[in-house]
Amino acid sequence: MALTRREFTTASGAIVALTVLGAGCSREDPKPPPGANGPGGKKDRKAKLATEPFTVGPLAKYAAPGVYTDIKEAKGVWLVSDGKALVALSATCTHSGCTTDYDADNKSFECPCHSSEFDLQGINHEGGKAKRPLERCKVELVGEGSAQEVRVDPTKRFRKDKDEWDAAVTELKLADLPAATQPATPPATQPSES
Repeated sequence: MALTRREFTTASGAIVALTVLGAGCSREDPKPPPGANGPGGKKDRKAKLATEPFTVGPLAKYAAPGVYTDIKEAKGVWLVSDGKALVALSATCTHSGCTTDYDADNKSFECPCHSSEFDLQGINHEGGKAKRPLERCKVELVGEGSAQEVRVDPTKRFRKDKDEWDAAVTELKLADLPAATQPATPPATQPSES
């Protein structure tokens, strides 16, 4: 069947119009690839570190080794215990400021924007775009006696590359806790050490 020029132009215009209209009526927005700007992209992954000190409960709560992830979304901080000390690491990647994620299988923190990785102490892995470790936040005990709680101050951050991790306020020692106050199991977010 042969089309006249008028019929061809009309049919082509209708196909183009339907294609344009169909593209604008998509039910689901495609997710941008990691590192892209826009919803779900790099700009949405920028860390939201708390802007004032906050408390996280008694020190004994963190006696079991592991990564405590329950405050990361709200405060932008990882709490990490090795069973001997508790540290608060900023969840902000030191390369481009994206929020790191915790990978329990690899026991590491990973930046979804540029794939930088950090070990449980916050040390950056070689070969990644991040050239320095995650920053530690000030931690201290506040209150008295059995009412003491851990307070994290994300406005006071310390860098390893400037030899600031040795400051007494970058970790809380767990060694002096009475055995009766130490939990028997690690946090649910971290498999127990073998």
